[in-house]
Amino acid sequence: MNHDTLKALLDISNRRLLYIKILNELEKVKNLEFTFYKTFEISEGIIPLVKIANNSKIDEIKHVKVFIGAQHNEYNGLFSILKFFRYLREGQIKITSIIRKDQILYFLPLMNPYGFLNPKKKNKSGYYLKNGTNLNRFWRRAFAPNYEDGEKDLDKLPVPEHVSLMKRVLQKYWDNDKISIYLLDFHETSLLERFPIELDINLNLFYKFDHWLKEGIVLNIVKLYNIPYYRKPLFLKCNPSADHTHLNLTHRQFDTVLEKLHEYMLRNQGKGKLAFYFCYSNKSRDYCVKLANIIYKKLKERLWETYYPAFDHNFINHGCFVRMSDATSRPRVYSMELESQKQFFNIFEEIKKSKSDPKYFEKKLNLIDVSIELALETIKEMINLF
Repeated sequence: MNHDTLKALLDISNRRLLYIKILNELEKVKNLEFTFYKTFEISEGIIPLVKIANNSKIDEIKHVKVFIGAQHNEYNGLFSILKFFRYLREGQIKITSIIRKDQILYFLPLMNPYGFLNPKKKNKSGYYLKNGTNLNRFWRRAFAPNYEDGEKDLDKLPVPEHVSLMKRVLQKYWDNDKISIYLLDFHETSLLERFPIELDINLNLFYKFDHWLKEGIVLNIVKLYNIPYYRKPLFLKCNPSADHTHLNLTHRQFDTVLEKLHEYMLRNQGKGKLAFYFCYSNKSRDYCVKLANIIYKKLKERLWETYYPAFDHNFINHGCFVRMSDATSRPRVYSMELESQKQFFNIFEEIKKSKSDPKYFEKKLNLIDVSIELALETIKEMINLF
């Protein structure tokens, strides 16, 4: 990303100009061999779709891979896809190197046009759909409508047009369960920035772990520094009905964990490194872990150190994208997410920072570029990984 694009993202009163520019940029893929571009106009805006294929015979297709960006107010997927196609047009990536007769690729880089065009405070800087719901909660409803075990908070609402559109695109492949379908959703989360800082400041032996990622951060420290612990499990509820856990460590073990946490923060925070993790369901575990380790090895110098490039998404049972593959009885469905550090959690705060901090654009562009590089390398590796 360059300075002008970041400036345009922060100019929310003129977001539509950037939106049109992005659509025009995507339309250029029509000049690429084996590449097809289409737009779908729904009630909330235009959703672009790019397809790369050199074979239309369903009985010869073995793999369909789908890349989804900008469901919420995150742009790592959107701008990595734009960069991917620019590399294809410029010949830095050869179209012949990614084409296979048994594989079809789909890219949906901007899934929430309303959120992109309307980054207001009441919709978390562009997080929600027009009716205030979270697009990410409807995937299981669409692809596994008979699934019973899960949250029911959105059951009375219709499945959004965005999800129905993707289901229609994939239906002919979905109906042939010999075809493997791989779905990767690009996400960002502010928790990757907020939780390590909170733990670094507040962690003590009586600290209440009220989120799986907080536990994951501490477990990561324990594994990275090979800290022995004898009481198991490592995280323990004080009573069966508690909504939190505590560290199950001796005072000496805890002191070591706290010391290493401080050391870890100094080694990673402030050095332009990016926090991230991949997220998988039961079905997608093996594929996702393999993909995550390839990417981490490739970009290790630019990413926060981790023992766990990929995490299990079974920590909560809602209808999100990544859990969709476990909900359906269809075999060979692998849904995954790439989570990286959120860049525009509160865009109004970002606008203030951009005006008050003379180094804002330099620091922000560095993190955004690492985020785009992470997503771009994931696209490239996933195309080749089976």
